[in-house]
Amino acid sequence: MNKNIVKINNKGASLLEVMIAMVILTVGFLGVMALAVALTNNNATAGKINTATTIAQAQVSQLNCLGVTGVNNNLATWGIAALPGTYTYTVYPAVLIPDTRNQVTSCINQALAVGGPPPDSPSPTGLGVTLPYHVTIKFSNNPNPASTTVINAQVEVSWQDTGQHVIVMNDLISS
Repeated sequence: MNKNIVKINNKGASLLEVMIAMVILTVGFLGVMALAVALTNNNATAGKINTATTIAQAQVSQLNCLGVTGVNNNLATWGIAALPGTYTYTVYPAVLIPDTRNQVTSCINQALAVGGPPPDSPSPTGLGVTLPYHVTIKFSNNPNPASTTVINAQVEVSWQDTGQHVIVMNDLISS
């Protein structure tokens, strides 16, 4: 009896095993790339929310600095005949002629009127605005009759990229 002993070499990988491994790695890599794109988009949206919040906070600070007397003195400048009323303006990406509010008061700097690169960039000029932000301020009298020296102000900062986004801040302006 002749017995043939065949040795099988199991030290390498077959072509089928290599292709399956490549498919698994490709699917994993595509998942990581999709995650990276989603994180980048979310980071950009967070930056826009931060800029809108900065604009709204600066506007609220300016209104508080003006106080009731300053707001009442400037209603005509903002195109409001009497309360309630609405004032709207846009903060553009490029540095433009300053908004007229900055000619009325020196409460804060002209940051609200300028866009351009952010203050920490090599050539700072504004808030780092990359798209137009629309600011709407809705003024109304305080509903409490005993409080005639208080004005309600609602500041809305909106922008549009992949959809409409709005940041809203409410403020009570007092003397």
